[in-house]
Amino acid sequence: MITVTATVHTAHDSAGLFWLSRRLLAEHTTARVDEGQYLVQLADAGTVLLTELTEMLRFDVVVRDELAARRTRRALDGVLARWSLGAVSAVTWQTEPLGAEPIGA
Repeated sequence: MITVTATVHTAHDSAGLFWLSRRLLAEHTTARVDEGQYLVQLADAGTVLLTELTEMLRFDVVVRDELAARRTRRALDGVLARWSLGAVSAVTWQTEPLGAEPIGA
């Protein structure tokens, strides 16, 4: 199992990221987990955890293997390309084996 994290940053107006988040939530099946956190069902990416922060959006997903990780990345890249309208200045990706980070503090 692999964890995939995409962090979407803006150097411009954080309202653009909020709009992007709202559009994503409106057009996909979602469930609110907590304040600013949602499970979002993306067709090609499975279910991702979306966390809204002031200057970024974070997407977390656990996948079975590298192929699924690449498929998830393509799906999220596609969604962001369609809806970002200049709000996204950078997207960083992190992929690690599940359990590589200690649970903790």
